Amino acid sequence: MGLTLTDAKRRILALLDEEPRHGYALAKDLDRQGPTVYEHLQELEEAGYIENDQEGRRKIYSLTERGSLTLQAERAGEEE
Repeated sequence: MGLTLTDAKRRILALLDEEPRHGYALAKDLDRQGPTVYEHLQELEEAGYIENDQEGRRKIYSLTERGSLTLQAERAGEEE
């Protein structure tokens, strides 16, 4: 069974569609606690929706092709 995309996970994908970000920036933008956001990030990464690049001590998260296509499909479904 695949990952359930909750509203919080959809918001993370939408923010990463705007630009790659590190976890602290996502937590701040979402007004959520860091541990909650990092749990979502881990789940999204394990499911193949996002990936990260290490920059010093920070991980910068960005969408994968799967994440981008999923977000596009979600948005197309909202327009119907």
